[in-house]
Amino acid sequence: MSIRNFIVKRKLKNVSRKLQFNNLSSAKTVGLIFSIKNKSDFDNAKEYAKELESLDKKVTLLAYVLKPEEIGNPYFGQDKYIFYSDKHFTKFGKIKETCISDFANTEFDILINLSEKNYFYLEYIFALSKAHFKISGIADCKYADFTLSCNFTKGFKNFTSQLNHYLNTIKKA
Repeated sequence: MSIRNFIVKRKLKNVSRKLQFNNLSSAKTVGLIFSIKNKSDFDNAKEYAKELESLDKKVTLLAYVLKPEEIGNPYFGQDKYIFYSDKHFTKFGKIKETCISDFANTEFDILINLSEKNYFYLEYIFALSKAHFKISGIADCKYADFTLSCNFTKGFKNFTSQLNHYLNTIKKA
């Protein structure tokens, strides 16, 4: 077991959440967590957030920035967009910024991992989240309640289109 897996397991012991299925009609709050490798990643997430907001959902975005020096200095914790990177954690996994902890502690009706690849600190926050229903497009995501295996080579819009289809089709019990 790696030190990172040990950290996640230890932190998860203190996390309690109310698991509850939500679809797009029942959800009122949605958290989007994703990685930014380039400007189009951020633009895609913002566009999807606007789509959800048009359905009267309150949306908050948390973006894991892989190379902050390449995208400039975005305003950390601004409005509904929260940006973070490896530097916002101690070497033992303690979160240094309150806005990141606040995101993890928010009981979103739905939390969606929009990233096409697992990154430790993205998966870490996803795992610690107290969201009621967690969705991921990553097939081997251990902490998702619902996994939508999708080929991201067909594009981000294809993934969100399929996600919306399933979230509209599946009925709440």
